[in-house]
Amino acid sequence: MIDQYKIIPPLKIYTEKGHADTKDWLKYLIHPIRAWWGDGTSEWKTWALDFEFYKSLFVLTDEIVESDAVFLPMTVNYYIDKNQLGLVNDFISKSEAVGKITYAWIDGDHQILYDHPKCIFLKYSGYKSQLKHNEFILSGDVKQDLLIEYFNGQLITRNKNEYPLIGFDGIATYPIFRLAGLILKNILTGLLHHSKSTQYVPNPVLPALLKRKQILNRLKVLKDINTNFNIRNSFAFGTVGGNKNARTEYINNIIESDYILCYRGAANYSLRFYESLCLGRIPLFIDTDCKLPFEDQINWSDICIWVNASELTRIGEIVVDFHHSMTNNQFVEKQVYCRELWVNYLSKEGFYNHFQMYLKNELRDSIIASHIK
Repeated sequence: MIDQYKIIPPLKIYTEKGHADTKDWLKYLIHPIRAWWGDGTSEWKTWALDFEFYKSLFVLTDEIVESDAVFLPMTVNYYIDKNQLGLVNDFISKSEAVGKITYAWIDGDHQILYDHPKCIFLKYSGYKSQLKHNEFILSGDVKQDLLIEYFNGQLITRNKNEYPLIGFDGIATYPIFRLAGLILKNILTGLLHHSKSTQYVPNPVLPALLKRKQILNRLKVLKDINTNFNIRNSFAFGTVGGNKNARTEYINNIIESDYILCYRGAANYSLRFYESLCLGRIPLFIDTDCKLPFEDQINWSDICIWVNASELTRIGEIVVDFHHSMTNNQFVEKQVYCRELWVNYLSKEGFYNHFQMYLKNELRDSIIASHIK
């Protein structure tokens, strides 16, 4: 819990309940609103406590004029999937008419084409060179605090060894027939997108796992680097596949390594990046024109081993130089800092505490601007 933020009074949030049936809440209802409405299922009480902290940050109001911020209740994905983007336009117009900005959440890996100048979109990924002024990057959706779930909240630090040990557990190969099928699927999805102007931007034709495999192969042959790789041929075998042993192996791979290779997947985004920080490990982050959360407050290139995609031929040199730039104490302190960074900025509670402060600053600035006018 991050008690230092509790003295900030909650913001008054306006939203509307009639946009979707309760059967759609579990998949589409945004989390800050879910804290108040539930998820539309009888099992809500099982995890309702995990959402209680939102109530210290936000309260709902029925009067849009009295609100501090306006939240679109469902993710934008809902309105695209149900062909209801007109509802979004009407909601934003209603907000704009009383001088409010609408905040809308985008879920999943796909970029979307829908845009509106009077709306701020919260999303997991984007391209820094293409990012617009009305986009806000979310922290990765780590469902539970992994350190609490697997290690009773006890941070396990590693001492520095002579050679850096790089870990990776995940998909980096595909049976040839499945790879061909995936490439064909990406081609057809792209053609459909261009012919019918669908709102979801399709995945790249060549899946990211091909480049990831090249990076892993390069690291394995470097003489001054040790590797701890567990290459799989299916996506998220321990989570999506539901294999508990595989999930434990994934967590242990992070804990038993000095640095964790974090390279994009279908989206220009790596959930492994956030899981590594949660467990107090230093990411080996391959920057593919990524936008990360709170870049105005966090110098990410100082936290990670930062490798631009154009520098992959030098990845070994960059890793070794980073590793040898630290004493043992500094190496341990860096791990502690990674964990603290995740708790304070990237956990659900940490992220939304800072997001609430961002909203308060935006509200203050708009009030000042209106007085100047």
